[in-house]
Order: sequence, then structure tokens, then C-alpha cells
Amino acid sequence: MTGLKGTSHKRGECDILQLNDEAAGNEFFGKERKMGRYSKEYNKELCSRYPFLIPRNSFNGRKITEGAGYWPGSLDKIPEYDWEFTELDAMPDGWRKAFGEQLCEELKAALVESGQLEEYRILQIKEKYGTLRWYSYFPNEKVREVIYKYEKLSARTCICRGKPATVVTTGWISPYCDDCVPKCDGETVPVDEYYEDEGDDDE
Repeated sequence: MTGLKGTSHKRGECDILQLNDEAAGNEFFGKERKMGRYSKEYNKELCSRYPFLIPRNSFNGRKITEGAGYWPGSLDKIPEYDWEFTELDAMPDGWRKAFGEQLCEELKAALVESGQLEEYRILQIKEKYGTLRWYSYFPNEKVREVIYKYEKLSARTCICRGKPATVVTTGWISPYCDDCVPKCDGETVPVDEYYEDEGDDDE
């Protein structure tokens, strides 16, 4: 992917590149994007394809689009959901750009096959120790395989740009390509060296 542009924000002391729609090459991606968010048009279209990306109440499973079942407190305090965010917003930009929708597509296929598309729900998506973490209710074996595949891939994918990672920082553990090694104190280790004792390439 060429023509990367964007604005930086802070992640700890590290400058991170925010990608725009030219970099992403998607007709929805990046439109009206501010502070890491995507356009409402894009989010609504995304959730129509992958309904598990609609935010849900972690305790009762009610979708945010259902209003009263999602929001705590009295009904007159329930705000209207306007597609301003989805569960996928929690995924770091580089990983989302590299494989975010591909992960969702494979996850959907596994859920449709098992008849669990409507009941499946995401608990949390985040980065931990330099790799993706995707926690959910009702994962079957195929769902676990999909998630594990991309958690493993994330370890060698730049968290900023989505390019193949060449180094891993050892302070705040994160994978980076040469173009965006963060400007902060701390050691960097070649990615192959960092994972040489982890059995990362055994499969």
C-alpha cells in the first residue's frame, strides 16, 4: 500500500501514525475519521455484514441498538446509538488495516456454519504483550482457530501501519516496521530474535 498520510497522536511517549482512507484503500474507511473513529456510514455498513461488531452489554448480551436492554439507569437517560463506534474500534490501527475485516469475514463464516452468528458476542478486543487479544462469549473450536491465527499474525505485524514487523520494543512490548519505530527510550529487538524461543513458527 502506498501514499500513506495521516496525523500522529500519543501512545505513551510514542508517535503513532493515524492512517486515512487513501492509505486504507476502502471507500468507507477513513471518511470523517476523528480521534481514531470511522464514519457512521462505514460503521453501519460494517455492522450489517458483521453483526457481532455492534456493541453489547457484557452482562445480558443486549445490543446497544436495543436501547433499554443495554444502558443502565432510567429510560429517559438512554442516548440514541448513531453508529459512532463499533467493537472493532478497539483494535490497533495497523492490525485493523492489515487483517481486521479479513478476521471478521472468517469469524462470520465459522459462526454461520455453527449457527451461532446471532448469539456470539465480543467481550473485549485489545493489545497485550505485543499481540492481539480477542475475548468473546460462545467461541466454538473453529472460532478459536480463527482468533488464534490472527493473534499469532499480529505479533509479526506492525501495530501502526500494518506492514510486516521488523522489530519489537521491549519496554511497552509492541511490533513495529522500520518506518515507524517509536521515538521513545527503550530497546528494540529484531522480531525473529524476539520470538526465536517462543515456537512462533512451529506450525
